[in-house]
Amino acid sequence: MPVSALTLRTLIWTPDASRAMALLGNTESAYGQTWHLPCEDSLTYQEMIGLAQSITDEKLEYSVIKLWQFKLGSYVNHNLKELQELLPRYQVDNHFSSDKFKAVFPEFTITPIDSGIRQILGEAD
Repeated sequence: MPVSALTLRTLIWTPDASRAMALLGNTESAYGQTWHLPCEDSLTYQEMIGLAQSITDEKLEYSVIKLWQFKLGSYVNHNLKELQELLPRYQVDNHFSSDKFKAVFPEFTITPIDSGIRQILGEAD
């Protein structure tokens, strides 16, 4: 994972994003406004790994790639060079609040992060 295991990230489950976009697109009163799509509270990468460990009941090894390692690797790897433009956003918390969406569409069901991890891993929920 890049830069820090303690950086907060807001994630949205792609099927939730698709359903939310369709809902917004079919709600005339939503036009002309700024919306954050529905998501759960932000987690750190470390918390996400801990959640995955509790689901799999396995210790998952990970390492944090330091900024200088990305820069050094970019001299020999084009993909790392391309990634450098994204790295500043991994150095700070990324938090989106979907409170507005939740208030306007209280019936919308958000997929919990642990359920998404289970689906990715092919485990029963």
